[in-house]
Amino acid sequence: MSVGHRKKLTDDPEGTPVATRTDFWQQVKETAFGVLQIRPAEMWGLTLIELIEMAEARSKEKVTHYEFAYRRTAWLAANLMNATGTLKQPVTVDLLLGIDSTEDSRPINEEDRTKAFRDLVEKFNQ
Repeated sequence: MSVGHRKKLTDDPEGTPVATRTDFWQQVKETAFGVLQIRPAEMWGLTLIELIEMAEARSKEKVTHYEFAYRRTAWLAANLMNATGTLKQPVTVDLLLGIDSTEDSRPINEEDRTKAFRDLVEKFNQ
């Protein structure tokens, strides 16, 4: 029997086998070479913690990317739906995304908008 060849590491309390060493390292390599797109020499130069942190950062980046794409798609859909003129109430991006927008969302009037713009100009021209 060869060492590390599909050898079970431990069992969880229910008796289900946990990943084997070869499965674990296969997942590590797939993450490093596929998701993170780093070279083997770079991967073996990293600690496991560094590799995990890189994968977590990449995961957060992907989530942000997809959230932006969903919002952009919802914006487009809302504009198309509202342009038909057949809806009783306008559709919003938050409504399409299922986001609760119970905050005070009063429309801004022209005077408030002009004042806010002047404040920004003054702030950045200092």
